[in-house]
Amino acid sequence: MVEWLNEILSDTTINPTTAVLKMSLSLVLGIIIGAERQMRRRDAGLRTFTLIVMGSTCAMLLSIWIPQIYPNFLNGDPGRIAAQVITGIGFLGAGAIMQGKGSIQGLTTAASIWQAAVIGLAVGAGLYLVAILATGITLFVLIVMEYFEHGLVISGANRIMTITFSTTDPDIELIKSVIEENKVQTGNYTFSADFDKNESVIVLKVTLKQAMHQISLSKDLHNKIPYVKSISLVA
Repeated sequence: MVEWLNEILSDTTINPTTAVLKMSLSLVLGIIIGAERQMRRRDAGLRTFTLIVMGSTCAMLLSIWIPQIYPNFLNGDPGRIAAQVITGIGFLGAGAIMQGKGSIQGLTTAASIWQAAVIGLAVGAGLYLVAILATGITLFVLIVMEYFEHGLVISGANRIMTITFSTTDPDIELIKSVIEENKVQTGNYTFSADFDKNESVIVLKVTLKQAMHQISLSKDLHNKIPYVKSISLVA
C-alpha cells in the first residue's frame, strides 16, 4: 500500500489516478483556508476558496497534460497556462478590495485568494509537501499573527473620522494635534470646503486602540475647537 502510494505521488505524468489524487488534495486544502475566511464572515468564503484552489490545480494539470499528450506540439509549454492563472487571479483579488472615503478593506482576503491559487498550482505540479506547508503557513498568518498585530503599538481599530466645521479655514494642524493628544494615530486626510455655506469637511483616517477613545476624542475636539459642528466615526 505504501509503495503504491509513493509510486502515485512520485508519478510526474497525468493519468486518472494522479489527477484524482491532486484534485482531492486541492479540495481539502481549499476547504481548510476557506473555512477560516468563512468563520470571519468574509465575502470570499468556503466555496470561493475551494473553487480557487481546485481551479488552479485543474489549470496546472491541463498545462502539464497538453505537452504530455502532444509531444510534437511546438507551443506546448507546461508553464504557459499556469502563468496565466497568476495573472487572471489578480482580477478576482481586486474584486475583494473595497475602497471608500480613504479606507481600503479586503487586502488580506485578496492576498489570500492569490495564495490559494498558488497552492492549487503547487498541487497540480505535484509539490504536495509545499502545498500543505503553504496552507499551514497561510492559516498561521491569518489566525495567529492577528493576535500579534493587536499587541503592537501601531495596532488598533481603523476608523474614518469625518469632521464638519463652521468655517472654510480650519486649523488642520491644531486638529491633528488634538487628536494625537488623545493617543489616536492619524493618517491621510481629504479636505473640502463649501464657501456658499461657510462650511468645510475633513475626512481623516485614524487608529483607535480603545473604544473609549471615540467618546473622549469627540468631546476634546468639541471643547478645544469651537468651530467644530459635527463629528462622525465609521469603520
